[in-house]
Amino acid sequence: MAKNVLETPKVGPEQIENLFEDAYLGLRKFFLLKYCLQYNVFELLEKPKTFEEIAVWFEEQGFKPNNNLLESILDALIQFGLVKVYHTSYNSENVVYKSTEIAKTYLSPNSEFSKIDSLAPFFTYGERANRWINLEETLKSGELKTEEGSFFPDIIKRMAIDCRAGELKLTIDYLKHFEDIKNAKSILDVAGGHGLYGIALSYLNEDSKCKVFDLPEVCEETKKYIEEYGSDRVSTVAGNFFTDNFIDTLDDSNSEGYDLIFSSYNPGGKNPAVIDKICEATALNGIFANKQAFPENIGKKYATKKAFDGIDWNMFSFTGTKKEKVCYTFENSLTLDGYVSYLEEKGFEILGIFSVEDKKSLNSDKNHHHAVKKHHYSNIKTGNHIVVAKKIRE
Repeated sequence: MAKNVLETPKVGPEQIENLFEDAYLGLRKFFLLKYCLQYNVFELLEKPKTFEEIAVWFEEQGFKPNNNLLESILDALIQFGLVKVYHTSYNSENVVYKSTEIAKTYLSPNSEFSKIDSLAPFFTYGERANRWINLEETLKSGELKTEEGSFFPDIIKRMAIDCRAGELKLTIDYLKHFEDIKNAKSILDVAGGHGLYGIALSYLNEDSKCKVFDLPEVCEETKKYIEEYGSDRVSTVAGNFFTDNFIDTLDDSNSEGYDLIFSSYNPGGKNPAVIDKICEATALNGIFANKQAFPENIGKKYATKKAFDGIDWNMFSFTGTKKEKVCYTFENSLTLDGYVSYLEEKGFEILGIFSVEDKKSLNSDKNHHHAVKKHHYSNIKTGNHIVVAKKIRE
């Protein structure tokens, strides 16, 4: 029997077509942005340039002259909101191209807030992009082994740039609402990395002293930031939070414990064994404030991102620290609910839980468990929260 030419499938092809179109569009965006950062396009356009001037620069980089292609590239950057085009005067037919404010702020090497180094790992670190380009080879070769000593000094440079762009101030603005934090004289920044949080916390009390605890090779980077931002009340303590005890960092000035222990995205910050050490080193009525990624709270809107982050996460492993399968989780990591419950078991009272993404407190009422559970995570991209707890019993 002849086939019916008008017969169609029960489901249309739009979902598949859109999936591949979006994927190819993302691929093109990725490589165009990589090219622009590699050749400092946004630095070039900090001052207005005519198309002719840009075309000359294009050829000077060794590219074949192709005005139609160059114009299309500029048009794409305009659509991204990274370049603007305008007439210099009302009676002029000439137009010029210039980087937008956001591009000058974050994508120019001349900016104090440049994110170029922060974004570079998407293109270069551990050949992340190449792992995807050569996915078959990646899957056959197994996990890439990464030394923690080389990973963390590199990542803190990126985290320093990211936090300076806004999250540092957001965090401090939230924490300074707690009188116990403002009054803290002895501070320990656990796995403090760049030390910028410790420096900022020391601003809240001119009588405070802060120690930044991290791996020896990381502390060498920390010292550079301490010197750059000029805080003589912040020092470093080298150690490993999995093998060393924080109580050993106490001195005669705070022998009973720290008034404030802070941690931001510490890889072991959700590990009960590390929490035990922090509890031991916290003074009675002292504060433990921890900013952590709790990926179980990432919203449904970002489920695809979460899935691909998981693939990235599981393409490599550390030589010493055991990771869990969920992105940004390590062995024995607690969920947000589990973390809160564990702190309470250890003698802490939860004073505040703050959603970094939403920029609001999740426990305005006393029943913080209820407040957290009733929160809707549909628009949460990272699952990052700050939990502030007070030690009320030994």
